[in-house]
Amino acid sequence: MHNRRGRWLFLVVLLAGVLGFIGLWYLVPADSEDVEPDFGGIYTEGLAGAPARVNPFYAGENSIDATLSSLIFAGLTRLDEKGLPFPDLAQTWTVSPDGLVYTFTLRPGLMWQDGAPLTAADVTFTYQLLQSPALKNPPSLQRLLEDATFESPSDLTLTIRLTEPYAPLPAYLTLGILPAHLLSGANPADLYDSPFNQQPVGSGAYRLQALSLQHADLVANPAYHFEQPFIQNLELRFYHDDGALFDALKLRQVNGALFAAGLGPSDFLELDRRRDLRITPLDTGAITYVYLNLELPIFEDRRLRQALLYAVDRPRLIDEVLRGQALRADSPIPPDSWAYSGSLTRYEANAEVANLLLDEAGWRRGTDGVRRRAGQPLAFSITTSSDPVQTEVAKRVAADWNELGASVTVKVSGLTPLVRDLIEQRDYEAVLFVDAAEADPDPYRAWHSDGRGGRGDNLSLWSNTRVDALLKEARTLAPPTRREELYREFQEVFAQEVPAIPLYVPTVIYVQDASLSGVRIGRLVQPGDRFWQVQEWFLKTR
Repeated sequence: MHNRRGRWLFLVVLLAGVLGFIGLWYLVPADSEDVEPDFGGIYTEGLAGAPARVNPFYAGENSIDATLSSLIFAGLTRLDEKGLPFPDLAQTWTVSPDGLVYTFTLRPGLMWQDGAPLTAADVTFTYQLLQSPALKNPPSLQRLLEDATFESPSDLTLTIRLTEPYAPLPAYLTLGILPAHLLSGANPADLYDSPFNQQPVGSGAYRLQALSLQHADLVANPAYHFEQPFIQNLELRFYHDDGALFDALKLRQVNGALFAAGLGPSDFLELDRRRDLRITPLDTGAITYVYLNLELPIFEDRRLRQALLYAVDRPRLIDEVLRGQALRADSPIPPDSWAYSGSLTRYEANAEVANLLLDEAGWRRGTDGVRRRAGQPLAFSITTSSDPVQTEVAKRVAADWNELGASVTVKVSGLTPLVRDLIEQRDYEAVLFVDAAEADPDPYRAWHSDGRGGRGDNLSLWSNTRVDALLKEARTLAPPTRREELYREFQEVFAQEVPAIPLYVPTVIYVQDASLSGVRIGRLVQPGDRFWQVQEWFLKTR
């Protein structure tokens, strides 16, 4: 349903910039109970880049556009800091017993920022427009809804009929809704270059007042359905690169900045000494693994796979290679997700346990220090991209395994040949690669046996009948509480079987003025996710 190669390319580019600076967790202080927020104030945030098309359909092409779209537009749903969907334009929704029909009830009194009423017809218009084959560079939601049908029997009611059940659907309906009264006559092929993209009208927390290549001025939407934001004026300033952005932050020309492309250690330490700034690491939700090709006999014994996981010193890897800018991964689900199991079997680095497991599995050290079983050496290669960070990670992992008595080498490839000639051909023994974050933590595409084919995402080629059943039920008819139970069991099976070696989830740095209050920030799957409850931020108090 999603463009896998595009996700992989995005993540490789992201990781190349993100993983180059020292990190430290700074918790956002809880607001004092006796502080009452008040309206007013101006918040200015800096970003590297420039706007192109402020339209939710094209926001994925440009982080500036994604940020603006999240402030100006609203979808049927939003995601909270744990990734759970909650009502946005929709007030409630229900699902039919067969899982095929979703019925959304909109909030009464919704308004566009130009004063026109927003109704279910606008939602139907947006989704039908999304299905048009003439639409240029459509968002990934198009593939999810390509066979769906929509009806709006009343101004407040919308139904979405699917051809097969899909429980994660609400998490993907965060796409901003477009105004039918302004765009209904537009040719879908022309929307990409429409003047609307420079003068957008949405229903989000802020209305765009002025836009240029240097800045965007936004004002609070008094008719916003989550109540008018406390901060009345929000300005985004655009800089040529992160160096210029860093200088602007140092000089207090901006109150906040997102450094998705990374900071050097000295720059980070300089910000660390500033008591007027608050630094928050944001979890990207992407997980880096060493995938083991389970179709090879060498990896068939799970005791060997468990030993490999015990041997990797992930905390040291994160500190020394990733400069602290990552979270340890113990599961195929990110650690801050609603679906993450806190009771997972954890594999702390333990060479003694790893050696015992290998001995038990029949892998004995020879006089040359290399382990063998039935005459076969414990030898294989890790293939990874030529990105310097990923290459160094692979080398560190190989070094940990070689200390066990394995003979592990690292093979480096450019991204395109890695994906086209090796991954899609399943021509590797082990491969270090990134599983891109999704709005919903559904692990089906990456771990169900259906994904073992050349263009599938099951890079370990794992096949487990119990896992297949768990993941199929979780993405079809299961309600949220049942999905959580199913994913908990899946994660336990994963921890026991270790079909791949989970390493880390990268983080990026978000810097804000320490005087800004009311901020709750979680995952950053998309750049605009940091504004999911921006209406609660405040600078002034009563």
